[in-house]
Amino acid sequence: MAASAPRIPSRETLIARARTLVPGIRARAAEAEAARRVPGETVEEMRALEIFKTLQPARYGGFAYDFSTMVEITVALAAGCASTAWCASLGIVHHWLLAQFPIEAQDEVCADDPGVLLSGSYAPVGTCEAVDGGWRVTGSWSYSSNVDNCGWALIGVFFPPEDGEGTPQPGFTLVPRRDFSLHDDWHMVGLAATGSKDVVCDDVFVPMHRRITFAELGSGDTPGYRFHREPIYRLPLMACLPTAISSPALGTLKGAIDDFVESVAGRRTRGAVVMGGDRMAEFPHVQSRLGQAQAHFNAGHALLLSDLRETEAMAGRGQTPDIARRIHNRLTQSFIVKLATEGIDAIYAATGGPGLHLAAPIQRAWRDIHAIGHHISFNWDAVSSMYGQMRLGLEPRGQY
Repeated sequence: MAASAPRIPSRETLIARARTLVPGIRARAAEAEAARRVPGETVEEMRALEIFKTLQPARYGGFAYDFSTMVEITVALAAGCASTAWCASLGIVHHWLLAQFPIEAQDEVCADDPGVLLSGSYAPVGTCEAVDGGWRVTGSWSYSSNVDNCGWALIGVFFPPEDGEGTPQPGFTLVPRRDFSLHDDWHMVGLAATGSKDVVCDDVFVPMHRRITFAELGSGDTPGYRFHREPIYRLPLMACLPTAISSPALGTLKGAIDDFVESVAGRRTRGAVVMGGDRMAEFPHVQSRLGQAQAHFNAGHALLLSDLRETEAMAGRGQTPDIARRIHNRLTQSFIVKLATEGIDAIYAATGGPGLHLAAPIQRAWRDIHAIGHHISFNWDAVSSMYGQMRLGLEPRGQY
């Protein structure tokens, strides 16, 4: 009798599983921040619940779901800890990014452990010299989040032209943990628990099949897509991948709103202030700020999912999202971080002295959301200007 195929959990089941992890993640948030990395215990819990399989190809036991599902998982986890959600979403999305590489690279990475996690540092830096059968890379790659819990690193490089002439091509290659060291300079005011250390390579050989260019990743026709043929793998890189690091801002705001409600509900003011001794819940400005924060979450959540579903529907119809669609998505990705920042500012300003205590989860949420806003992908002036350039018929300048 033939063995039955393994049962694949539904999208709703994966999201529900993520929610069950939130109490434990929240309880370990201060410990994770002090250690400056996500605890291995948390990563193993997510592995056991198959969270990292969300966007992974079926060839390696994954579910090949969509970015909308990843966003909902990330938002759920971020209500407990922004850093944990940040690392989880990157763990999910890097399986999608690996799926764009030639199949030889995918098989190599997943040979010993199909669930192996990959960290990433995207900026093409360091040196990459052509040698027989591949390249040799040397350099230091910053901000490689969750690298302590990962078995491989994605790093950005400039591949030299094949004929020795022309322009070097930016792209990604892959390096196993045995081939790089870490430089730990991750001492940050926000997202402290992401453990985003530097990956250091010293004359490391990478074979030819571990190569994907940014041009291929923007084309909707990568070597991986041509193998897997799933619509999810024909999406351009910047149309969807940044949602992995913008959605934690929304989930962190949601968790902060819940914390704010709980802290304010039974609290009375102290001292000789206006309405001193009264319940904070009765202050109109407290009520208004709560409504403002919730509206910012609702708007950002709806915008992000709307964009993703439209983009995924295009891929399902066999269409590759054009530049206008991609820049539209980039505008939303950046705007939701702006919304989350304004939302957390609204309620944090109403917490008073108790909100300054390091034991108060809301101060960590405030720091973490502002840290997300410092990411280059979400620089509002740059991204909104890029959209304006496109609409005004100019050449867009930026990441899209």
